[in-house]
Amino acid sequence: MLYAALIVLGVLVIFYVMTRTRRVDEPGSSKARTNNVISMESHRKAKQISEIQPCSSCKKKNGKLIFYAQDNGTVVGLCKDCQTKAKKRDMLPL
Repeated sequence: MLYAALIVLGVLVIFYVMTRTRRVDEPGSSKARTNNVISMESHRKAKQISEIQPCSSCKKKNGKLIFYAQDNGTVVGLCKDCQTKAKKRDMLPL
């Protein structure tokens, strides 16, 4: 009789553990929601507030930059005044 009670108790413990782990992995659980949802409002606000980037060559903040790939794979943003440098070095525009 004691063995039967221990077996039933063991089965109940295993069943309880299995149901608890399934609840945590469900997509509707609060833990999954907080990790998978990205607020676009903060991204939009950050994009509007962003300051003008300086040119990679002359460091002036001339406004719009054109981005080029260098031979070693790095990306540089050049203003209109520095575009001739990019053409002389055969940089690829991105």
